[in-house]
Amino acid sequence: MINKCKAFLSNYKVKWFGRFIYYLLILLLLFFMYGFNDASAGSYIYNDF
Repeated sequence: MINKCKAFLSNYKVKWFGRFIYYLLILLLLFFMYGFNDASAGSYIYNDF
């Protein structure tokens, strides 16, 4: 059973799909953290200068 799991996880397509989902979740998290505002609506770091 463990050998089947290791063989499944060592498959190239499974690794590629896992990395794809991982980076997609990071990208979505960043979008939700910083919002979908346009340049005029969002806060900008140099507004106070």
